[in-house]
Amino acid sequence: MIGRKSQDTPELAEEAPQSFDDFALQLGDVMRGERATLGKSLLDVQRELRIKASYIAAIENCDPTAFDTPGFIAGYVRSYARYLGMDPDEAFDTFCQESGFSVAHGMSDKASVVKKSEDSALRPRTRDPLAEPTMAYAPVGDSVLSRIEPGAIGSSLVLIALIAGIGYGGWTVLQEVQRVQVTPVDQTPVVLSELDPIDAAGTARAVPTPTSDGPTIVAAAPDGAGVFTPPSSEAFDRLYRPQALDVPVLVARDAPISTLDPETVGVFSEMARSDLPQVQDSSLAAAALAQGLAAHPGQTAVGTAHNPAVSGQGVTVVAARPAWVQVKDEAGAVLYSGILNAGDTYVVPRDAATPRMQIGESGAVYFAVNGTSFGPAGPNGTVTENVSLQAQDLMARYTPVKAGADADLETVLVELDVKSRSAAPVFAAAATPTIPKVLADPLPGITIVATREAWILVKSPSGTRIHETILKPGQSYRVPQTEQPPTIRTGDAGAIYFAVNGQTFGPYGGNGAIADNLALSASNVSSKMAVADLTQNPTLAKVVAELSLSQN
Repeated sequence: MIGRKSQDTPELAEEAPQSFDDFALQLGDVMRGERATLGKSLLDVQRELRIKASYIAAIENCDPTAFDTPGFIAGYVRSYARYLGMDPDEAFDTFCQESGFSVAHGMSDKASVVKKSEDSALRPRTRDPLAEPTMAYAPVGDSVLSRIEPGAIGSSLVLIALIAGIGYGGWTVLQEVQRVQVTPVDQTPVVLSELDPIDAAGTARAVPTPTSDGPTIVAAAPDGAGVFTPPSSEAFDRLYRPQALDVPVLVARDAPISTLDPETVGVFSEMARSDLPQVQDSSLAAAALAQGLAAHPGQTAVGTAHNPAVSGQGVTVVAARPAWVQVKDEAGAVLYSGILNAGDTYVVPRDAATPRMQIGESGAVYFAVNGTSFGPAGPNGTVTENVSLQAQDLMARYTPVKAGADADLETVLVELDVKSRSAAPVFAAAATPTIPKVLADPLPGITIVATREAWILVKSPSGTRIHETILKPGQSYRVPQTEQPPTIRTGDAGAIYFAVNGQTFGPYGGNGAIADNLALSASNVSSKMAVADLTQNPTLAKVVAELSLSQN
């Protein structure tokens, strides 16, 4: 019926909840999600794939117009999909479906570089109504001057003024420091080399006066008023001038400079002293001694005659050539161990109990007993042991040296005699002034010797490293002379020995042990270390022999 409302109510369809799979995901959303999962930005992808970030963004937005060359789009999409761990072919197909891109033939125009038309370049740019409003009431961007605060301008001016003031002050001080101030004087000193103003001031001026007998010289009064004439200013200058400003007197010489005697000519001629001691020249003494030996061969100092070089009472060991020797007492203590070079001597202590000697080169060692030479200790190149150094034993075992038996021994004894003569100068006067000692005697040197490979560290008492190295077998290190003795630290104390004054001390410690803080002074090493036995260590004996030969 008309006007009757229908009682039927429309049934509302119930919408079921949608899941994640019900939504259609674009390729760009998937790629952005994968890139976010990797934690990479567009710049990171550009750095790793060598593809522009704008191209990566165009792939994610499915925008093929952003590429300059369409022929490279397929490679870019596949490379980016492979980088994200996606299927390259599936990703490229999805990109073509969403963007409408189709692969063109390589020789076609569509595969070449996209050329922008000239109309697009001449087309006016579309104005953004939000960024460039034309309404009068719209806010306009602030100018550059409106962003500058007045307080900042004042601070900048103060800073500039401060820098300028400091620079001007420094320049003024520099100019004052470099300025040379000259103080004016009344009269500059003048050296008068020709005339003496004092004599000229008091000398009368001679005036010729004509007379009947002829011209007569009359002394006229000096120019001035009255009887007394005051001295001139030049006379005062000459009188009060320092002696150093006078013209020096030079005496010409007419002979070579080598012929001048400083005791008779020159400034120091008056300072020559005649009471200085007259010392005998060692070279002249050596020549006179050699001449005497040649003139009287039967009275040489080598034979049974008295030898002045070793004329002391007792026993003296003389080396005609380099030889290793070792002296022990009755208890086995080492009195001396080292290499005697040609001309070296060793005086056997008188208080030694039954001293005995071991010799490495018997033909080079002789014995002087109460000024008489005996020997040699044995044949050349042989080793002699248990040689008693008692005077009576030596005289009974060996015969006196004959003249001309050993030329090296004669040379050594001549040199020893020359040294003994030159060591005792002959003084012309009984009393001579003593000369003060200015320089101290040098300290004995210390040499570190290694028989095996060992690390050493030499440092000063303050802790400063002086030398650190690994010594190879047979190498040595000369310790420098310092005011305070340095200390040594080593990793293998059994391989380290010390050479002091021709003697070898050591070892520093046990084999493989670490030793530290040993003061490297001659007194400390000789007091804390025992004399090394070279017969028990052939390597050490060889190193010491080579070191001695190199020093000589």
